[in-house]
Amino acid sequence: MTNLPNTWINHSRPAVLEDAAAITDLIMACDIAEYGVPDIVIEDTIEILNGIPLSTNTWVIFVDDQIVSFGFLEEDQTGKLSFYGYVHPSFIGQGLGSVLLGQMEERALQYKAEQPEVVWHLSNVIPVNNKRAVSLVEDRGYRFKRLYSRMTMELKGPQTIVSTADSIMICPSKPGSEPALYAAYCEAFQDTNRYRETTYEAWVAAKSGDQYDRKLWFSAYDGDELVGFIISKNFKDHVFVDLLGVRRAWRKSGTGLALLQTVFQACYEQGIEHVQLSVDAASLTGANRLYERAGMTASFQMGFYEKELLS
Repeated sequence: MTNLPNTWINHSRPAVLEDAAAITDLIMACDIAEYGVPDIVIEDTIEILNGIPLSTNTWVIFVDDQIVSFGFLEEDQTGKLSFYGYVHPSFIGQGLGSVLLGQMEERALQYKAEQPEVVWHLSNVIPVNNKRAVSLVEDRGYRFKRLYSRMTMELKGPQTIVSTADSIMICPSKPGSEPALYAAYCEAFQDTNRYRETTYEAWVAAKSGDQYDRKLWFSAYDGDELVGFIISKNFKDHVFVDLLGVRRAWRKSGTGLALLQTVFQACYEQGIEHVQLSVDAASLTGANRLYERAGMTASFQMGFYEKELLS
């Protein structure tokens, strides 16, 4: 903790799972200050904490037992690290963002030291309208790469599902179809910024959390061949579409829109009125235009910043 300002040197430690509720409250306060509404539930926080080494890749700063700042570092794949930092609105301007960024960069350099032959990049996603956050990362050498939009759909009634090509049928994802889903994911997402190389076992494990609702997973088939899919997470008050993909040879067939509308209708039947997802605003596959055609609107936008790690 030698890099911490004296003001905070005795107020920082790694996160523990028992911090999940307090961390969620912190992030919700940040979301409300930035966007007007919270964009996290405690299940998200627990999933984050369970997926990273807490002792080395998380940081909390507290005042009078209140967590006022939280940051974590993820290894997306070899050579790619992502960090996320949050400072309570009441403590903005006191250097906490710089503290978190410094600690995360110090940890990131350890990855580089362990694998010096690899070119390592460190990235962050921040609210595009937060000038303080933008200035902080740009001053540390990060450069804007792309824009992400959080898309939202408010379901007010039954949904119309568009017709697809005559040979394509959409049905609930079948038990045992995980290998085909994984293969379709690899093909459909390989030309997008969201693609991450991972093993089949790791991919399935990542989609096995409590919020992954199999009743809201649908697949598109052309005969016996799986050609598209949608995977959703159910948070009771809203559904988040985690993945929507169509294999290249079946794009522009109406399959993606039909899969999305199928989830809309399933949500409506369950009494869930809000559906959300995130999308690259300049998606190479035109996903953002598909979501707009489905009636979704952007509720807020995030900027993706990145830099190469140098010794």
